[in-house]
Amino acid sequence: MALAAACAEAMSRPGVTGVLCVDTQGLCLHSQGAVPDASSGSVAELAQHAALLGGDPSTCVCVESAQRKVLISKSAGITTAIFMQPSAAGPK
Repeated sequence: MALAAACAEAMSRPGVTGVLCVDTQGLCLHSQGAVPDASSGSVAELAQHAALLGGDPSTCVCVESAQRKVLISKSAGITTAIFMQPSAAGPK
């Protein structure tokens, strides 16, 4: 599936407000929806640190605040961040 099509599919999910895909250097490959400016480097770094802490390169990270929830994961050299409304956080 093409990157843009995968992002469009993610955007169609309830509560999703933005999608960001970056390479291992933090360079933006695709962005759609409401994505904070200059977040691509932070997303790549966070995924890299989580992989080191978790011992698995495919570790998923969830960052949650009152304003948003962000799910970050890495696969096939592409790190994806899905930005969501905080109400889409699900059970705790």
